[in-house]
Amino acid sequence: MRTIVPIEQLCDDWVVLFMILSFVLASVTVGSDMPQVLKSLRSMFNFRKSDGQLVYAPLSLFGLILATMHIAISVGTLVYLFTGSGLLTYTETPLQSVLSQSVLVLLFIVLKIILYIVVNGIICSKHYIPSQHFRWISFYIMVQALNGAIALVLSLLIIYIHIPVQVAVIVYILLAILLEIGILFKLFSAFFKKKCSVLVFFIYLCALEIAPCFLAWFLVK
Repeated sequence: MRTIVPIEQLCDDWVVLFMILSFVLASVTVGSDMPQVLKSLRSMFNFRKSDGQLVYAPLSLFGLILATMHIAISVGTLVYLFTGSGLLTYTETPLQSVLSQSVLVLLFIVLKIILYIVVNGIICSKHYIPSQHFRWISFYIMVQALNGAIALVLSLLIIYIHIPVQVAVIVYILLAILLEIGILFKLFSAFFKKKCSVLVFFIYLCALEIAPCFLAWFLVK
């Protein structure tokens, strides 16, 4: 049995705990080197004069894992609020729902990272892209950490300021599209601008950007 659940009922102590944990993870990872993050964001949208360099917060492997956890928890919590404010099963507790959504986001990120490592490694061996392709993983996680920060802010606005969920959905989608445009531009300027044909770049996009998004949409539906 499904029913519309008010936002007040969606936010219990577990949801608040998840948001606090996400904020702490973001603060100790990407937030610890905000100048580098801002520099990277500026380079992502410098369309007139691309530098072709990958700039990102210098995180260790442990830092990258923590940043990935921040992304999964933040986006998972926001997706829970999106779905729960419409139709939510009685048998699904907030803890179970946030965990399930966060695990799905985590699996998607892990899938993208594996695809980047495999495909970039193959293309790099053919000398289509420079050897700095491993730096792309750190850059990608940093950008997605910003995506997680956006999700966290929107979750707080939904719960405590009571902005309409429909407005939050539109804002999140628009900002996610903007970040994706920046990622694609940086991908082209750093890897493919002088190294390959348009066809190779298109195949690359289909394998690493378009296909995973369609897969995620299929799983969500």
